[in-house]
Amino acid sequence: MSARPRPRPRPVAKLKQRTTTNDRTDDPPTTSTLTADEDAQFMRNRGRTAAQWKQLHQLTRNSTPVHADDDDDSEQSSHASSSPPRRLKRKKHNDQPRWQTVDVAQLQKNLLSSDGDSSDVEIIESILDTQVAGESSPNKRKRQRSRSRSITPPPALSDHQLANAKYLVRQALAVEPRAPSPTFLPDDSFDNIVLNPELAKIVEEVKKQAAQQKVDAEQTGGPEMVTLKVNWIPHPLNVAAPKPTWTREMKRHDAFRVLFEETADLASILVDHLVVTYDGKRVFPSGTPHSLRIWTEGELEACDKNTYEYMRTRRLQRSHSPPSQDDASEDEASSDDHSHTESDAESSGGDKLKLVFRSTVADDVTLTVRPTTTCGAIVKAFLKTAGLPDIYSDAPSKGKGSKMIPYPQLKIDGDKQASNAEIGEADLEDGDLVEVVGI
Repeated sequence: MSARPRPRPRPVAKLKQRTTTNDRTDDPPTTSTLTADEDAQFMRNRGRTAAQWKQLHQLTRNSTPVHADDDDDSEQSSHASSSPPRRLKRKKHNDQPRWQTVDVAQLQKNLLSSDGDSSDVEIIESILDTQVAGESSPNKRKRQRSRSRSITPPPALSDHQLANAKYLVRQALAVEPRAPSPTFLPDDSFDNIVLNPELAKIVEEVKKQAAQQKVDAEQTGGPEMVTLKVNWIPHPLNVAAPKPTWTREMKRHDAFRVLFEETADLASILVDHLVVTYDGKRVFPSGTPHSLRIWTEGELEACDKNTYEYMRTRRLQRSHSPPSQDDASEDEASSDDHSHTESDAESSGGDKLKLVFRSTVADDVTLTVRPTTTCGAIVKAFLKTAGLPDIYSDAPSKGKGSKMIPYPQLKIDGDKQASNAEIGEADLEDGDLVEVVGI
């Protein structure tokens, strides 16, 4: 058997041969060998020093920064030792996979509204396409300007707008009218109820008392309707103020509350500031004409609270103050006047009358007069006796150019008497009350 020729061995690379023939255990660094081989391919500039090369590298880093756009360039720049360090790439705002940028709520809504699998794929692709197009558009890259909420309140609605809205709501809801109120069912009569003898006796007594009180109220009270006259009294210092009179009819047992309210409205004051008097006594809203013993007609006086307090204070001061010399002289003068009038009356003949004169600004004054005495002379005597000044236009002491003030008059049974009228024409008796108005 012939010997088979031995195959020729393949040529081995010198680098590998060097490594295999080398008896040392540690391998030489491959990076330095590759660097030396690469540097051997370029021509070195021997005229520059290390400091100049360092300065050039520094200028290159500052002037032209290297941006790695592709993966291959980034790998080559990392292996090159002479290139400057690569800057980190800025992370984009929406640097996420496309499948994470899909709106889950919108996707679910579209999936539920879709019919088949093919429509689902189309919906996903359309959503992705719209999002990519929105991100790539230049207008979307800019952030929208934030706008604060407005604090200006909305304009108020007018009355007719509110009325129209209410009408439309009622029309839309068609609210049914309220059901009629149930009819009143009277209580069962007690005729069929049998009470104990004691309870039956008590019921009879109560019925008798109620019937007796009703009869007494009807018999002793007078007519059902009463006519009342309310005279307004202004402040004594306000001479030019009007003095109106109001007339009103009311039931006998009704309270004066309605009368007070109407009088306050006519006088343009508050009800709390109104004071009403009857025969010099104050009347309150809870009173009735029956409580004042008014038969068919009555006359009340109304004034303001300040006026009432002023007149009341003057009366108290006049009652507590001792009579002065002036008052005594005036009393003497009045007595002289009375003596003259009485002498004149006696010469003509007639009886004497003792009358009581009342006014709103002074106390009651009692004077003795003749039936032939004129009302003007009686008013002058009343002013002197009450201590009131005679500042009226009919007085004989008035001068020219002075302000005309009407002279007070006597009022008998609601009628004012003239100044030249005789007091005997009024058919008065001793002790009758005569009012002096206009002071």
